Amino acid sequence: MDVTYLQGPSPCHRYQQKLKSKAQKISERSWTQSKAVLFNKETSLSYSSLVLDTQGQASASKIKKSKIKKSRKVRTKKLKAHIPEDKQETSPSELLKTYERKILLVGKPGIGKTAVVHQMLKLWSEKDNKDIDYMFYFDMRETPNITEVHKLKDLLFCKFSEPDEGKDKVLEDLKNNADSVTIIFDGVADVPSSSTQSVVLELIQKTLLPEAKIIITCRPEVESADFLLDWDCLRVEVKGFSEQGIREYLSKNLSEEHFSKVLCNLELFSLCHVPMYALMVVACFSFEGTVFCPHPCTVTEIYLNILHFCNQRNVGKTSENEAVQCNAILSLAEAAFYATKGKNVNLTSLTQIDRCANLGFMNKLLIQAGPVQKKPLCAFLHYTIQEVFAALWLLKDPERIRSVVQQCLTDDIKHMKHLVPFLCGLLNEKNMDLLQFLFTSQHLRETSGWFFKHLVTTFVDCSDTEDCEIDLLFLCQCLYESQSAEACVYLLDKLDYSLDLSGETLNPQQCYAVSYIISQSKERKIQLNLEDTTVSKQGVRPLLGCLSKLQRTDFLSWQLWTICLLSEVEVDYISLLCFAENQLHLSVNSQTQLYDRAGKVLQKSAEKVKVCLHWDHRSSVYQSVSKFLLLCLPNIHSLSFFQSSKNLSDQNKFLMNLIIGAAEREQQTGEKILQLLSSVCRYKNSPLTEKWCDFLMDLYSYETKTGLSVLPSLQSVFQSAPAVWSINLSERKTSILLEVLRLQPEKKQVELTGCSHEESEVRSFLQCLPYISQLSVDTKTSDEDRTKFFVNLFCAAAEREQQTGEKILELLSSVCTYQTFPFNERCKDDDDDHDMKKRQCDLLLDLYSKVKDCEAKTGLSVLPSLQSVFQSAPAVWFINLSERKTSILLEVLKLQPEKKQVELTQYTHKKSKIRSFLQCLPYISQLSVYFEDPDEEIRFFVNLFCAAAEREQQTGETILELLSSVCTYQTFPVNEKDMDDDNDDDDDDMKKRQCDHLLDLYSKVKDCETKTGLSVLPSLQSVFQSAPAVWSINLSERTTSILLEVLKLQPEKKQVELTQYTHKKSKIRSFLQCLPYISQLSVDSLGPRLHEAVRFFVNLFCAAAEREQQTGEKILELLSSVCTYQTFPYGNINLSDYGKKCQSDFLLDLYSKVKDCEAKTGLSVLPSLQSVFQSAPAVWFINLSERTTSILLEVLKLQPEKKQVELTQYTHKKSKIRSFLQCLPYISQLR
Repeated sequence: MDVTYLQGPSPCHRYQQKLKSKAQKISERSWTQSKAVLFNKETSLSYSSLVLDTQGQASASKIKKSKIKKSRKVRTKKLKAHIPEDKQETSPSELLKTYERKILLVGKPGIGKTAVVHQMLKLWSEKDNKDIDYMFYFDMRETPNITEVHKLKDLLFCKFSEPDEGKDKVLEDLKNNADSVTIIFDGVADVPSSSTQSVVLELIQKTLLPEAKIIITCRPEVESADFLLDWDCLRVEVKGFSEQGIREYLSKNLSEEHFSKVLCNLELFSLCHVPMYALMVVACFSFEGTVFCPHPCTVTEIYLNILHFCNQRNVGKTSENEAVQCNAILSLAEAAFYATKGKNVNLTSLTQIDRCANLGFMNKLLIQAGPVQKKPLCAFLHYTIQEVFAALWLLKDPERIRSVVQQCLTDDIKHMKHLVPFLCGLLNEKNMDLLQFLFTSQHLRETSGWFFKHLVTTFVDCSDTEDCEIDLLFLCQCLYESQSAEACVYLLDKLDYSLDLSGETLNPQQCYAVSYIISQSKERKIQLNLEDTTVSKQGVRPLLGCLSKLQRTDFLSWQLWTICLLSEVEVDYISLLCFAENQLHLSVNSQTQLYDRAGKVLQKSAEKVKVCLHWDHRSSVYQSVSKFLLLCLPNIHSLSFFQSSKNLSDQNKFLMNLIIGAAEREQQTGEKILQLLSSVCRYKNSPLTEKWCDFLMDLYSYETKTGLSVLPSLQSVFQSAPAVWSINLSERKTSILLEVLRLQPEKKQVELTGCSHEESEVRSFLQCLPYISQLSVDTKTSDEDRTKFFVNLFCAAAEREQQTGEKILELLSSVCTYQTFPFNERCKDDDDDHDMKKRQCDLLLDLYSKVKDCEAKTGLSVLPSLQSVFQSAPAVWFINLSERKTSILLEVLKLQPEKKQVELTQYTHKKSKIRSFLQCLPYISQLSVYFEDPDEEIRFFVNLFCAAAEREQQTGETILELLSSVCTYQTFPVNEKDMDDDNDDDDDDMKKRQCDHLLDLYSKVKDCETKTGLSVLPSLQSVFQSAPAVWSINLSERTTSILLEVLKLQPEKKQVELTQYTHKKSKIRSFLQCLPYISQLSVDSLGPRLHEAVRFFVNLFCAAAEREQQTGEKILELLSSVCTYQTFPYGNINLSDYGKKCQSDFLLDLYSKVKDCEAKTGLSVLPSLQSVFQSAPAVWFINLSERTTSILLEVLKLQPEKKQVELTQYTHKKSKIRSFLQCLPYISQLR
């Protein structure tokens, strides 16, 4: 600067220049220090406008009241309340210009007081004026002994900057022109009033240089200090950034992506009203994505860096060691925890107030609590800082963590839930280095080892209760903060890889969290539900970034397309097309914007795109989507509809209007729009799969009514009709059906969903037969209507044939000749297939009967032409003998080219009907029943066998042999298909009922022989010999004599399974007689009946030993042989672990009880049972807490080789342990 024009002595000129140079350096140095925390040190930082409030002085009581009121606000309002209103009442430049001689800048730590005075220094250093003025700056934190300076000269020249020449002249000029002097005391904490000789105090109290401008910056608690009492000044409260100020600061210093992240996170955004915190937010994001920080920057990480930054600043300005700092932080954390728990922002339990205040995290006020007493009141600068400190305290105690996680699900303490994400962030592996000065790495790793699973389990399992739902977004936020892939996979496992976000509103931060969780899945695709979900525009890209991890469904594709097309951001539509398998899913009733952008997607696509339309409950107006489709037809590969049976009428109407609209446009413009539309519209893509035929007939009718030419261009649409045409003859004119069928290139199957009984419609329908390949009726039509229609149809065909000579009956017969007539073949795959077959048989028998009656009334000949229909009937004929005449069944069976299986659904006990049924036997290959009423079934078969014997006696026919042959099959009396059930339990039950049936049948037939003198049983020997491989018997209810007789009939020994036991000696002795005919003896289950089974076998073995002693028979050896197999006493099955334990318990109990029996009776039993115990399992299970090891030892001694032993329970009794040691020589492995 040219100083020749300046007035005053030249030493003063040069000194002013020196001061301006130093002011410039101070300002630049402050920004250089700020840039030290940024990754890019070349970043340009500069002053941003702060809110400077000059509206008087707020009292402590007002502040306290404000704080308490704030704590009662909802969280959003509480966070917003931190941001000051944008009041530009003054500025650094105005403070330079003001004539006020005393200025007090008050503000919380880090709020920007120093930034304001540094900006004043910068502005002054850049000012170009003719007058000499001076500005001095003292950082009171860096020069703590400044208050002890007694001379103005020493203060200004020694402590700040010394003139290079003319010191006395400069000092004299300063004193003479004091109104041109500005002195800044930055960061004043205290000026002791006892220091009467202090030049600083003299300057402040205006006893020295009274005309000089004195600017002081301090924290709120310093305002009440003695040296500032009655200091009449301009009070300026520095409140930090306004909302607009935050936006301007962040937009200048952050990338667009990071800026949007902060904007959407109210916690971070409101935190940034404190410039020191805003700087750290910028610093943390500046490192994201670099080699030092490849992972996302989490919110907790930002707060931890703020903690470290403030702590390092404090350590550099105090003499306190790290341990003292650590204690102060933990003291502050404890106070924060209890204040948060009590829903308070005032820290009432703070023990180390001064040390904590020095950390720079909180605001401290002094309240006049009495005449001579001042009480400190402390609160954090920001509520979320309080929550982070509360989480730090929580981290100290695992039990406290468990308690808070559980309690935050309750209404009383649910506000503590906000601590949990910070807690997860503190346990982030990446953040552990930042916490090592407070916690050991071992403590942090041990806590993280169980905490995340506990958190997920607690929140997911709470959904099992009626009044609790999974807060999925909260869990995602927590795990995002943790950056733990293992925890994410655990959550996905708990949710079965299904994330339901329906109805949620996702801000960008939540989108990042959800996409992070999804991206951690390695093996399974994730089912994501975004129904009625609102996604912020900044959150769309993160979601699209994890498409490869999602399970594709039409529903999810629709949701994603809707979100993306309604979003205002540009997204990668090609990736979304790839994910959706080249399908564009659209709502039929949405905003015009959606269709406009959809059109652009189609235009950009390199290939034609499949368009799928979706209906919802709001779908009613289609103009926009219809316009879109007609405009974009050249870019559409095919048009399909998401299946929804609720909207079929609307979809029919939409498609009709679309085609009509295309036809009208073609008529007006000459464009070949209909042909283009027909190329994308096909039956297989239609929503009207069930109603397609109705749609085509409606379309045909419309053309007929309006004269609008549609059919020629849409012939391909008509010919793409389904293989089976469905039509309701009670509502539709068959003439339209006839016309549409004529358009088909080949014959079609027709299924009637409703029948007509009007003669004219029935006759008209006959004209359609040449174009029909198969005629059926749906299962919903009543049996009565179905039968009546076919009778009328066959009789009308016969009548027409008689009148015209056409072979119409033969044609009708051909379309009805298939195995499932009158039902379509797809019906045989239904779950109620058995019921369907019964209904089919009933219809065929009714049809035969009714047509026969028609022939009798009219003289027409119908039945001969229908022979092929009845011959193609099912392999099994079902008949209800209680309602049906057997004469009709006999006639139908006679028509068959071969014998048929017959299954009875109900029975008759009338002798005449039973005798009549015997006439059907020559045409039956197998006779069966469907188990429903066992007593009725037995009664029927007894009557049937006795009636056959009686007829044979009377006529000499070998009718019993014929009856026996149709009953001779392994699953008698149940059809083999009915026995082969997918459910093993039902199958076992069926086999038990079969055995009961056969034993009851034998008993009742034997009684009949006794009463009548007839000989029946000899002819039934083949029936009983074809019986099951395993005979099940309930010994508690059944007499063993019948079992013995039936077993004697068998060509070989049979397996016998006991379902219940008996303890009667007579029954047990009787059962011993069955042993020669038994190959293996087993029980059906043990479990809770184990003791009953042991008791039975003990009684059985002892009874065998007693009989052997009495008669000399080798009965024990025989009994032992039928029990010698590896899974005894179960059958030959694969035992579960539980079954193996039960088996071991059974064998050990059996050995023990038999041994007791030997001791009481003197019988010798165990030697004969050695083979039973030797065939036992490879692994023996034993409960040492309940079982005496002596029995195990004896059983192990019987084994031919060492065995494995597995302990199911343990004992700590020394005697038992010593006894168990004796077993070791016989054990190969102990586990």
